[in-house]
Amino acid sequence: MLWLKACRRCKGDLAEDRDIDGRYVACFQCGRRLNEVEEQLIRRVTAKERVASLAR
Repeated sequence: MLWLKACRRCKGDLAEDRDIDGRYVACFQCGRRLNEVEEQLIRRVTAKERVASLAR
């Protein structure tokens, strides 16, 4: 999944990826990795936006 302009540090784009340690979300521009709480928050916001767009 991709989140545009969602990085709190640099306002860069976030992407979900996976490596040997498992799944993670990181910024393309600055490399910052989100912790579990931040990941859950961004996923909730995205889910709410999807529901709102379907209701229109």
